[in-house]
Order: sequence, then C-alpha cells, then structure tokens
Amino acid sequence: MLHPDTRHSNQLLYGLLLVLFLFLLYNLGGWGVIETSEARYAEISREMWLSGDWLHPRLLGIQHFHKPPVTYIISALGMELFGPDAFGARFFLQVSLVVQVWLVYLIGKEMFKEQRQALTAAVVYLTIPAVLLSARNLTTDSFLTTFELAAIYTWLKYKGDTKTRWLYAFYLLLALAFLTKGPVGLIFTILVAIGWGSSRAGNKPSSTWHHLPGLLLFLVIGSSWYAYLMWQDPQLVDYFLFKHTVQRYANPETFGRSKPWWFYLVLAPLLSLPWSAMLLLKIKQLKALPKQLKRLFILWILVPLLFFSFSGSKLILYILPVFAGQALLTAWVLSALPQASLTKIMQASFAYLLLLAVALLAAPLLPIGVTLPWWVLLFPVLMLVGLFILWKQEQPPLLKLMLAVVMFTLLLLPYSTHLFGYNPDFTNGSRTIASAIQEHQLEHRPILVYNKLLPSLAFELNRSIISLEDGSSKLEREIQFEQDEKWREQLLNLDRGADKQRLQQLLRQQPVLVLKDELPKKRRWMLNYFKQQVKVGKWTVYF
Repeated sequence: MLHPDTRHSNQLLYGLLLVLFLFLLYNLGGWGVIETSEARYAEISREMWLSGDWLHPRLLGIQHFHKPPVTYIISALGMELFGPDAFGARFFLQVSLVVQVWLVYLIGKEMFKEQRQALTAAVVYLTIPAVLLSARNLTTDSFLTTFELAAIYTWLKYKGDTKTRWLYAFYLLLALAFLTKGPVGLIFTILVAIGWGSSRAGNKPSSTWHHLPGLLLFLVIGSSWYAYLMWQDPQLVDYFLFKHTVQRYANPETFGRSKPWWFYLVLAPLLSLPWSAMLLLKIKQLKALPKQLKRLFILWILVPLLFFSFSGSKLILYILPVFAGQALLTAWVLSALPQASLTKIMQASFAYLLLLAVALLAAPLLPIGVTLPWWVLLFPVLMLVGLFILWKQEQPPLLKLMLAVVMFTLLLLPYSTHLFGYNPDFTNGSRTIASAIQEHQLEHRPILVYNKLLPSLAFELNRSIISLEDGSSKLEREIQFEQDEKWREQLLNLDRGADKQRLQQLLRQQPVLVLKDELPKKRRWMLNYFKQQVKVGKWTVYF
C-alpha cells in the first residue's frame, strides 16, 4: 500500500476514495439536522430549492445574507436529486470530503514528488476527527476548504510548469471560495501561495501578464453576487463590508460565537489526535524541513491559527484547511523517521485506538445517557478484532499504522450515524418533535413555535412554520432588506397589536403550539385553545 514510488498508488487511492464514499453515505439521513448551524443551512437550502430563487437566501421566509449562496445552491441540488431531507442536504458534503482527500494526495505529489508521502498525507487527512466532523454537519466550511485546496493545487501546478491554464483555474477557484464565504475564503490560499514561493521551473516573463486578466476574472465572478445585491439595495454595502467583515472579526458578541483566545490552540490538537501528539513529540524533527517547506507550513498552519485566535467569532471548522497542512506535514515527518521511531508511534497509536474502541463499546453502560441497540456495538467489536489482526501481522510499522487508522475510521462512520440517530438529544434537532406531530396527523395544521428560532422543525416537516417572538434575541431577524410585509406571515411579535390579532385568528384554526419550558403567566391564555399535549424531551407539543 505504501511502498515507495509504487505504480499502483493512484489505484489504491481511488479504491480508498470509493470505499470512503460508500461508508460516508451509509445511514446519512439517519439523524435529524442539527441546531443551530446545520439546521439553518439546510432550511435555507430547502427554501431556495422550493422557490427557485438562487440569489436571495431566505431563512423561515426572511432574507438571510450572512453567507453567499454557493453552499445553499449545492445543498439545494442535493435535495433536487434525493428530496428535501437530511440525506439530500448532506449528500454533496460527502462528495466534498472525498474530493478534499483526493486534493491532499495531489498536493502531496506536487509538493514532495513522491507518491508514498502523498498517499500517507491523504490517509492522515481523512482520519483526522475534525475533518470527519466537517462531513457530518452541513456548513460552508467543507465546501470552502474544497475550493481552497483546489486553488492551492492549481497554484502549485502553475509554479511547477508555469502553464497559464493553471493560473486561470487558480483565480476561478479563488472566486468560488469568495462566493462561498466572502473575504475569509482567501486567507489560506493566499498564505500558502506566498509560502510556496517562486516557481521551481523558473518564472516565464511571457506568463506574468496573465495575472491581470486572471485577477479580473476573480473580481468579476467573485464579486458578482455582492455587486448585484448592493445594486438592488445600497444598505447591503455597509452590511457586507462592515458587519460581516470587520465587526464579525473584531466584536465577539456580533454573532454570539465568542470563545477564549486559546480556543483553537487547545481544540485543534485535541480534534486531530493521534497525529497532533505525534507532531508534538517529534517537533525536533521539523528542524530538518527544507527551507521552502518550513516557510510554507508556518504560513499554512501557525499564522492562520494565530490570526483566527484573535477573531471575535470562533468555531472549530473555521480553521478546517489547517488540518490539510497538518496532514502533509505529518506525512513528511513520518517519511523522515527511522523504523524504531515509527514502531513506537505505531504502538502508541494502536493503544490510543484500542482505548477509543473500548469506550465506544462501553458507551451504553456509562452514565452519560447513551442509548444504542446491541447490534450497533458490532462496529466497535469489529474495530477491536481488526486491531488485533493487524497487530499480529508482520508488516512495516507505517503500513500497519495506516491500515489501522483507516479501518477504525471507516467503522466509526456507521457507528456515529446510529449514535446520533438513537440519541437525538445529543444533536439538539427537531426530528422527534416532527415525528410526534406526524404521528398525530397534525402536520397540515398551522405550526406555531413560541419564542424560539427552530429552522430544524421547518426542515423536518418540509413546510413553513410560524415563530412567535416574545422578547427572545434569537428571533431578532434582519427585516431591513424586506421589500414587502409578506415576512410577517412567518414571524409574529406578541407585543405588536396587529400580530396579536393574527395570532388569535390562528388559534381559532386548531394549530399546533411547540413550546420549550413554560409559558410566562401573561401568555398562558393561549393554552385555552388546546385540549391535548405531548411531551417530547424538553419540548411540549400542544394541539
């Protein structure tokens, strides 16, 4: 599998990608969309698919311009193929991960000029927990990372042979990254481009002028959506340039994602075990890195970690491209280690995987509230059997390590789908609420949700719901961009006279009321309109 310069590396990689893709698709819709981020993206995509409006994303009937539309369009295409459900919403997310693993392999081949290291990097990348997490939860970050890695690969190809088609592809992919998440989509690619330095083949003066039309291509495509919307509504100029660029980075309270400054410095290593531990233990080995690679990995890994650590808005998937750099660096270190060191790393990794497999097997017995049918425990049993068989094999330590982490990862994927599916409280979704509504044949009645933003319920029911705002900051929507009053059909403010009258009309139509906790005393009159109730976890469904 990992023999140097094997002629079968490509076939091995494509076989691995096919198996990975099949495991990623297994039971992909087995758990409901997760509040809050995934539910928002899924519901926006569903509404886009339903309306056919690809340029004006809407969340529960109100325009939502937090992100450009590429992620929503891709997810809506998944719904067009497979229907408006969790599988359809997540399908292209799995494709995105498979493409990323392939790109890490291609980048590794271009960077190291050696297939074994490239294949090692691909295996390391697909077995990083944070990377797997990105394919289980619909956000922009996986698609953005795919465009960024593709742009990095085209830049390396261009600097390697200076063919201008790679340069134009680079600028086109930069534009797609920009249309996926705005200016932040350029950070990793530009840093890596700077880090890679000058062309190995030597710069051709005749190709230099192509940067100008390439840059123009980026500006035209990358700014197209923004320019169109700002032309329609000048308010969006300040909204895009200030609130979603400067304020998002500088003000921790802007989007409620404030985390301590050390958030990434602690969580990134934890979510990339065991590889991060290996790099820390072998940090002295990095002194032998060639100068060009040393500069590259500083700009690919360390600089972004520091940059995002000072950001006011933090989520772990914001730094997803860091893990591709980490995988490539890990592959280089593994290739430079003597057999004795590789044997120790292999042994320590086997022990780590063994502990994880035992923990997964014992999960239903631990006091953490996990419920699983017995047959799901076959997956960690297979992990333990696989580790034992591989341990007994007379193979090189690196090969045994790679086989072990791939085997463990592939079995972890189906196990995790059932863990989420049988424990809906872990995902904070609304599938159980939707099921209760459907079991009582209430899905065609008006659905009222009191004082909570619950896009997951609209998605699971595949229909519009009505939010009742009663002082919750979560329901403060950006209605300044609405051109008419139609949005009021899905958002009622209980302190507004006209909305109170609308609510009373709805209550006479035998609606469903979804409530978390209890109604305040001044709102309990609403319960007079309901005869029955069903308790669903922390929620109550009145009808």
